[in-house]
Amino acid sequence: MKTLHPNWFYQDLPDFEYKKYILLSYLNDVHKQFNETRLYPGLSDLVMHYRALNEFRKNHDQFYSSFPDKVERIDLSDFTIAFTKALHDNELMKHIEEVLDYSIPAIRKQLDEGKEIYEFMEKEITMYPVGILPLYKMEGYMFISDGESTEVKVYEYGIKFFQHEHSNYRAVNTQYLTSYRRSFVNTSENIKIELIRTRKKWPNPAAFSVETKYEYPLHETIIPIAKRLLMQYIQ
Repeated sequence: MKTLHPNWFYQDLPDFEYKKYILLSYLNDVHKQFNETRLYPGLSDLVMHYRALNEFRKNHDQFYSSFPDKVERIDLSDFTIAFTKALHDNELMKHIEEVLDYSIPAIRKQLDEGKEIYEFMEKEITMYPVGILPLYKMEGYMFISDGESTEVKVYEYGIKFFQHEHSNYRAVNTQYLTSYRRSFVNTSENIKIELIRTRKKWPNPAAFSVETKYEYPLHETIIPIAKRLLMQYIQ
């Protein structure tokens, strides 16, 4: 899918119509992805751009409001003093403000569409633990069955901690291992037993089954939502 540079709204020429064209082209591509229930990376990109634009506006407003006033005139007839800002926005900042005024609502509208699809997909995806869960759940397996397919894809997951701007975050990393053919004998419980026997990485690993009623894009939708559901379950 198309991408939008993080600094798109102020880089290159200060041409509002050109920036509008860039944004609409990007949003149109995201909309097409959403229509195909491909939520990622479009949804996370939209969140990033929406936050960046609002953060830029917030910082600019704070900077402008904190700049000292200067006396413009003194009226001795009624003893009043008129002030004006010592700093005026130049043409570039006026252009950026115009872009922000248009872009923030446009991106928000697309975000709301993505949120609706995400909430729908969250109900379409079922996750449940396989067998008895151990106390340690930061690593383990995810078994993904997509729609009516009899194939079960096995992923190993690991939850990592990292710090960003004085805040702690968790991220779920997944790695594809193998696939099994689901059958009367090859149930999720038996697949877990087979992994314990052949891999010997954990005596009783945490394992979760992820199932969907219909077929959806695996990497763009099912896995990202499954990661979030896994985090919610573990927390």
